[in-house]
Amino acid sequence: MDLILKDLTKSYGGHRVLDRFSHAFPQGCVTAIEGRSGCGKTTLLRLIAGLELPDGGSITGVPEGGIAMMFQEDRLPPQLTAAGCLKAVLKRSEGLDAKIDAALRILGLGDDLDKPVREFSGGMRRRVALARALLYPSNLVLLDEPFKGLDAATRKAAVEFARPLLAGRTTLLVTHDPEDADAFDAQRLAMAQN
Repeated sequence: MDLILKDLTKSYGGHRVLDRFSHAFPQGCVTAIEGRSGCGKTTLLRLIAGLELPDGGSITGVPEGGIAMMFQEDRLPPQLTAAGCLKAVLKRSEGLDAKIDAALRILGLGDDLDKPVREFSGGMRRRVALARALLYPSNLVLLDEPFKGLDAATRKAAVEFARPLLAGRTTLLVTHDPEDADAFDAQRLAMAQN
């Protein structure tokens, strides 16, 4: 089932961020959401995730089984290791430790597995947050600027890591970089400023 937003409206302190916004996001596809800062991209994700309530309109087709979300802020427990951050949200299963270890190594964090994330650079924390969102088993993935702050080589590795994990999952990818849409053969949604 497609994720359908109909006449979605949201204001903050008298400023209308979304004004009767409607769109259908195809099931199992990646959609790159582009637009200027302040046009409502992050607000849109927060409404879909149920973190905020719309002032009007409706959201239907949110799949059962949870939503994986990567925020603009990394939101990692600073005292935990990278693996600990992932284990905190992933369901225990056979082979989980090996899966986490492999993901972190692919993302270039293999030399830092024993360090708490408070000692990580911003780009390192970004990759841990990405791994956490992508490994979480859900049919809907919301990614808010997942590759920001990554250098070209690290970004390429992160995209290669993400591509197979997003296959067949409805994904909304907020980005300011048109290359992100190309990297995932994504549909594009350009949001206008209100």
